Parts: sequence; C-alpha cells; structure tokens
Amino acid sequence: MTVKEKIKQWSENLSLLQGTERLEYLLDLAKQSTTMDSAKRIDERLIAGCISQIWVDVMVENDTIKVEYDSDALITKGITNVICDCFDNSSVADCNTVIVDDFKLLGIAELLTAQRQNGLGNLITTILSRSKQLTNTQNKV
Repeated sequence: MTVKEKIKQWSENLSLLQGTERLEYLLDLAKQSTTMDSAKRIDERLIAGCISQIWVDVMVENDTIKVEYDSDALITKGITNVICDCFDNSSVADCNTVIVDDFKLLGIAELLTAQRQNGLGNLITTILSRSKQLTNTQNKV
C-alpha cells in the first residue's frame, strides 16, 4: 500500500468519528506500544518546534522506509502513530512523491492548536527529509 493510500485509509477511518471521538481514538492509539527503544530517545531524533517531545528514527532498508517513534504526550503519540504508520514499510520512491499537504486529508490539524499544527508539519517534513538524506547517502556509496 502506498503512503497516499494509507493516508486515505486513515482518513476514512477517522472520518467515521465525530468531535471528541477522534481525540479519544488518538488517545487509544497512544496507549499502544511505541516502536522505538528508549535508548534511541536522544536529542538528534527530537522533532523541532513541538510542544511535546517526539522522537523519530527513519531508516532505509532494501529501498524501504522504516520509521520508529515515541512521544512523551498521549495525544501527540497517537498522532505520531498515524503519521509514522503512513510512511512505515513504504518504498523510497513512493515516499518521495509525498508532500506535507497530502496529510490534510486526515483532518487531524483541525483538532490541534496552531503550535501543535506546526509540530505536525515538522514531524512530516522531518520524516520526508531524513528519508531523502538516507537515500542520497546510500546512492553515493
């Protein structure tokens, strides 16, 4: 499934929920185990511009994007779960076709304050830029 297909699927799932039901669902997602080992929660993996702390590690294995994450706040962790799921196990080529605006379809930004919206954009931008950097590094080897 492509990143854009995953975004569409998440959007359809989230659209079934009204008002605070979306927030409750994101909180439920946050209660799931994160994919990042606590030893990887270092400053270099922090997302800039977020009120809460979000750590993201992006890797490329066999031309496939792998994303691990964690956060210190429940709502942020739930949102990060959705965003990272959209990218995880996608091809590098597919990831390179995605832009931040593709995620507007999720309807999550409307639930957030301006500061948290900024953090959401930074999360997506960071995953995109790190995947491109890793791809460029691998291609030079």
